[in-house]
Order: sequence, then C-alpha cells, then structure tokens
Amino acid sequence: MNIDIPIRRFKYSDIMVELLDNFARIHRHDDRIDFRKFWDILVKTNHKTFEYEVKLLESRGFKGDPHFAMYKSARFYYRKRYIEENSENNTKNAKKHSYSKFPSKLIELIDSVIEIFISTNLKQVNESEYICNITPASSYINFCDNYEFELHIHIGDYIRQTKSVGGEISSIIISNKLKKTFKNRFYKIQDKLKTQYHP
Repeated sequence: MNIDIPIRRFKYSDIMVELLDNFARIHRHDDRIDFRKFWDILVKTNHKTFEYEVKLLESRGFKGDPHFAMYKSARFYYRKRYIEENSENNTKNAKKHSYSKFPSKLIELIDSVIEIFISTNLKQVNESEYICNITPASSYINFCDNYEFELHIHIGDYIRQTKSVGGEISSIIISNKLKKTFKNRFYKIQDKLKTQYHP
C-alpha cells in the first residue's frame, strides 16, 4: 500500500545540506553584497550538484524557483543559525529555556491524534495507493478544538514546571510552541507512514 501525502516542507539532499551549511558557516558575517557574490561562485563551481538538487526538488513537486529557495535557505536559515549559536544572548536564553519541554504525555497525545487524523483522511485511489490531503494547519486546529480538556491539563503541568525553574511563560509563547511542536511531529509521522507503507 502506498500513501501519498503531499509534501509541504521540502528537504534537501544530504550533499546539499552539507554544502549550504558549510557555505553559511564560512560567510556568516558577510554583508548582503559579498554573500551574494560568493554564492554565485559557489553555484558555478558546484553546477552539477545544484542541477541535481533542482531536478530532485521538482520531482518531489516543488513549484517555486529552486535556486532562489536554496539561496534563501543559506542566507536566512543556515547563516542565522550560526550567528545565533555564537551570540552571548543565545547562551543566556538557553539557560532560561533548558527545561521548557512539553510533558511526554502531551507529546504522546499529539502523536496518536496525528496518526488518527492521517489514517481517517485517506482516500483510496486504486488497489494499493491512497492519498491524504489533510494539512498540518487544519489538523492542528482540529486538535485544539477536539482535545481542549486534555490540553488544559497538560499545558497546566507545563506552566507549573516552567515557572518552578524560573522560566518565562506567556500565552503567546505557549501557543507558538504548541503549534511548532505539532507541525514538527506531523512531518515526522508523515515520513514514518510513507516509509512504512511504501511498497
């Protein structure tokens, strides 16, 4: 059985991840003009790698400009990550948030709910293939609406735990963290189901 779940977050190949990561680390302090200049050199000297990645992304359904997407990833994701890791503020923030994990029971609930959402929203295309058009965003809304009582209990535990270690807490922080956690778990479970059911 093959489950076709549309990809909404595209992953690069290991080779491209390494290339982008190394480039961003070396050029993390470059200004915009220099960053772009060295980026153009990188693309020219690694032409075959970039062309392979473009074909790979397009085969997975990517609709935008792959070259621009890879540039944005290097400039705004990989580069920013290196800058944040080396900043003094990041060290202070890491201490504040070192105990800000959601309770394991909440993560277990999220995982089980996501599996239910995906499995109950499958449409059979033929004898061995299924398609699921449910999105992480719509699943998250359903989760919050249908599991309000459970969320109240688990979030209460999370607030008490965070406050006990002097961590910062607010409804916006909790909401953003819950949404991000749910979407990340959705993608992990989606990948697991594709691997599990792909012939």
